[in-house]
Amino acid sequence: MITEFLVYNAAGVTTVSLDTLTYPCQKLTWEYPIVGDSMQRPFSAGRHDSRKNVGMMTIDVEGEIVTNSTSSYWTARKALVSCVLPLKVQTPTVYRHSAIRMVIDGDSDHYWADVQLTSYSIPLATTGAPTVSPFMFSWECNAGYWTSQNTGQAVLL
Repeated sequence: MITEFLVYNAAGVTTVSLDTLTYPCQKLTWEYPIVGDSMQRPFSAGRHDSRKNVGMMTIDVEGEIVTNSTSSYWTARKALVSCVLPLKVQTPTVYRHSAIRMVIDGDSDHYWADVQLTSYSIPLATTGAPTVSPFMFSWECNAGYWTSQNTGQAVLL
């Protein structure tokens, strides 16, 4: 269903392609949390009408790093970390940690999201399969939606 899921580093120069043989994914989800306050009517039943909007979109990915040697494992792990983790020194004008580009099978558009990492995990395997380890990333997209590459507008997916 998803034919491409690229993660770019903050500068947009380096990429890693997830859901491939090296980085197979088991979970890819995004959610649009709805935010807004409700105001109780003080002297009657119900609440006042109020607007509720999409807050920041959350994107969660879980998968594995899978290689056939320890040296290729460390190369793949470092490539993934360099695209996902925030830079040690962040520039004052770039607020993203990464950018994501997603292509969906059967859809001619490409979708983008500038994201900030909220949590991650890449535990090492000490026994069994030292060239395989799980990973998990959670991101927030302040725009609240995916952005269409064709139109530059927010889209509902």
